[in-house]
Amino acid sequence: MLRRMTASALSRLVWLRRLRARLYRHLHRTRIQRTGTAHRLDLGDALLDRCQIELSGPGHTLLIEPGARLWDVTLRLIGQNHTCVIGAGARLRGGHFLIEDSGGRLEIGSGTTMITPMVVCSEGGTLRVGRDCLIAYGLDLRNSDGHSVLDAATRQRVNPPADTTIADHVWLGNNCQVLKGVTVGAHSIAAARSVITKNVPPHTLVAGVPAKVIREGVDWDPRRL
Repeated sequence: MLRRMTASALSRLVWLRRLRARLYRHLHRTRIQRTGTAHRLDLGDALLDRCQIELSGPGHTLLIEPGARLWDVTLRLIGQNHTCVIGAGARLRGGHFLIEDSGGRLEIGSGTTMITPMVVCSEGGTLRVGRDCLIAYGLDLRNSDGHSVLDAATRQRVNPPADTTIADHVWLGNNCQVLKGVTVGAHSIAAARSVITKNVPPHTLVAGVPAKVIREGVDWDPRRL
């Protein structure tokens, strides 16, 4: 009996949180525009303040896990069959998130904070931002150059897209740029305005244009210890 009552109470609590979140989104002028069919949209109990969400074309999945908060975010899934997952407790403030073309995937890990980024996932690729990351304002993150570079003789494209990953517990300073095909290793740090053109090993501090290793064997903590 106690187990049934506990389950019932938990179910009611989840329902109340979802209701609160829905009212919050309405009162704080979040707009959701959907065209096309077969979308899966689950915002859970996430609190969205003045956000603009657009799902255009068929078959998109947008999941925002419990406890996430978004302020002034523009999130657009344009094309078909895209997936976007924003992890539990994530904090996104401002910025533009775009998935275009077909079959793209964008993942933002639980507990991650991002401020005014430009994130573009194109050509059916994947962008991953890990858990517990701290992304300062102005990040430019992509998996594609956006346009084709051709061999003049053969007319073959020479700049295909490539998946891009920011691993868990990464700190990126203001106005960093992470280019396509790069993996930024866990517990690493990039100084402000770094342009990261190649893989960064875990526990590494990089800086510069292009970014170079400044120090190895580092970690970071958001507290001022």
